[in-house]
Amino acid sequence: MPRLQLPTNLPFEVGALYNRRQQIHGLLGGQQQGGISTPNNSPFVILFTGEAGSQHGYGDHWEYEGGENILHYYGEGQAGDMQDSRGNRAIREHLHHNRMLLIFQSLGKSQPYRFLGEFRFIHAYEEHGVPDTSGALRKAIVFKLKPVEDDFNPFQKEVADSVLPEIDLSTTVSQQVQEIRVKQSLFKRRLLNVEKQCRLTGVADLRFLRASHIKPWSKCSSGTERVDGANGLLLTPHADLLFDRGWITFEDNGALVRSSHLPSDVASRIGLDLRSGRRCGGFDAKQKTYLEYHRNAVFETTFKKIDDPLSDLVSPALY
Repeated sequence: MPRLQLPTNLPFEVGALYNRRQQIHGLLGGQQQGGISTPNNSPFVILFTGEAGSQHGYGDHWEYEGGENILHYYGEGQAGDMQDSRGNRAIREHLHHNRMLLIFQSLGKSQPYRFLGEFRFIHAYEEHGVPDTSGALRKAIVFKLKPVEDDFNPFQKEVADSVLPEIDLSTTVSQQVQEIRVKQSLFKRRLLNVEKQCRLTGVADLRFLRASHIKPWSKCSSGTERVDGANGLLLTPHADLLFDRGWITFEDNGALVRSSHLPSDVASRIGLDLRSGRRCGGFDAKQKTYLEYHRNAVFETTFKKIDDPLSDLVSPALY
């Protein structure tokens, strides 16, 4: 079936932030509460994902399946078994009714929503033993949704451009490059379930952020580490450069640590609050493991290995 096209006047950009009531429903209509909105006489089904769903037993997550990144999205219904009706049926039948699935991510209470793009229904399955709002175990309907745009890259950089050369040596090399790009995309998507905004600036619009690994891609001991959302931070470009080169790091409690080698003139002009000890939000247990590596192997180490800063101005950094 050919891909449906978004109307050219639909003012949503992947990674950008929007007010749910005014900018989403004000334009598209639909219910302003709940996780699935089905505007009347509209070519859209609007889905919302985010932290609030966990209290109702929802656990939306990304998986790498058959060479593609698939979102497992939990259907609606806060109490008792989920039913194949209303919003759930609208997801399953959206192609039959020529409607597009648009997904927005909640960034928290009273916060804007981030547009994640257009998706397509692939398959649905049942998951048993999922708690409802009261804690009672019930049947959940989980939808496998495929993003229309496979390469999720509203960010400013790729995380592993230099792992394989961008040259057409063979079909095998081409396949390896493509697989790395899909894995990069999976890492970015999973990262959004862990980090919501830049730790140093509070910027949450992905178009102005970078998806930065805590433990560098090339140093990861397994593919699991490379695509683990806990192994990453959302940072603005200048904050990412400082973190990636090891000029700054974080303690487990979120305290910023600034290298004594960072020139004071640079620190005062770069436009960031780089006070050592400044609290930048807590980290979970998995993030702390990666941060330990960063403190021991990246902080005050990586920038000392750059022999020619001039060449680095025009060449991608090695990760």
